[in-house]
Amino acid sequence: MKVLSLREAEASRDIDIKMMATRSSRFRVFGTSERIELDAMAVVDLRDGDEPPDFAARFTVLDRHPMKAVCLVRKVVP
Repeated sequence: MKVLSLREAEASRDIDIKMMATRSSRFRVFGTSERIELDAMAVVDLRDGDEPPDFAARFTVLDRHPMKAVCLVRKVVP
């Protein structure tokens, strides 16, 4: 599992990761009820293996790639 910040994901050469970073824009719109701080979001690449057992405790999935194991997540603060 790879966790990338939105800045890292936007700069990535991987089109799937870059797509998920682009889809985060709906959660960054100022003045909406869905607004999430930039540092609270990340792109998680699960293509290298299975989802870890503590995944749901660490992240809330906001959006999933339609065909790949890549998702946009919100970091859960304990």
